[in-house]
Amino acid sequence: MLYNLFRDVVVLSLTFIVNFLIVSTFWGLVEMFQPIHWQWLAQLMNYIRVPYTPTNVIIVLSALTLLVPCLLHRTWFMQRYLCWATNCQKPQGEAAERLNQAMSIVCRKAGLDISDYNLYVCNTKVLNAFAIGNNNIAVTLPLLSNMPIREIAGILAHEMGHIQNRDTNTALLTSTMSSFGNFVIRIYSYITLVLQIISFIPVIGWFTAIISWFFLIQIWLFQFLMQLPLHIVTMFSSREDEYEADLYACKIGLGAELFNGLSYISQGEAQMGFAARLLSSHPATRQRLERIRNYVNSHDTVV
Repeated sequence: MLYNLFRDVVVLSLTFIVNFLIVSTFWGLVEMFQPIHWQWLAQLMNYIRVPYTPTNVIIVLSALTLLVPCLLHRTWFMQRYLCWATNCQKPQGEAAERLNQAMSIVCRKAGLDISDYNLYVCNTKVLNAFAIGNNNIAVTLPLLSNMPIREIAGILAHEMGHIQNRDTNTALLTSTMSSFGNFVIRIYSYITLVLQIISFIPVIGWFTAIISWFFLIQIWLFQFLMQLPLHIVTMFSSREDEYEADLYACKIGLGAELFNGLSYISQGEAQMGFAARLLSSHPATRQRLERIRNYVNSHDTVV
């Protein structure tokens, strides 16, 4: 318990620091080209006894940009926004039918009400599923199209395990804090694209090219900060969460289905490079399959 608390504090602290650095560059640019003179901000800073200087304005605005959304992180609106930000869409047609059939199996086994959960699909090429917030589960279209219904149910049971074990609470907070950091990176990407187009114009081209490279370097640095450090911090601790979510699926009677689903997904794991496997937040699928097999066999279910 104390270990999990320590882990969550470290993850949230690092997420705040990384995104604070990114967001402060954005407000710094705004302050540079259009000095910020907002009455409500001046009143707030006066109330907390912080001098109204350009540097302090950037610091206070950056902190507010990250912390205010966190107060709303469990609201319906924020969770729907995070689903949208990860390219999740409501399933339609056959995809909706297959997903609902699989989720019905999970809810029946676990004694849950399917209407309490929101299901999404992601149009990406990978075989994957993930949980967002306290009642959202998404699967990718290739997984939904290529797996039998009961294997999909096994994968969904694992994601339901994350929700029931409250593994998604910290992830929801970190995603909320990271949302504006990702938004800033996207803005910088658009600015870079425009500058690259303008760089073909004679005379001013060399100047815009230099600025474009300046933004590109920032984008690369920001992406590194957003992904690598936090990933390294969480990859070992989150692996235990994966085992616990697997165990949840086994306990509700979908261990064999999860085993078969993971076996199918793991076919692409051999194609991962060494660095990708090292940075993965999930334990090696072989280890997960072995644990699931042992549990299922010990409970007289054939895998």
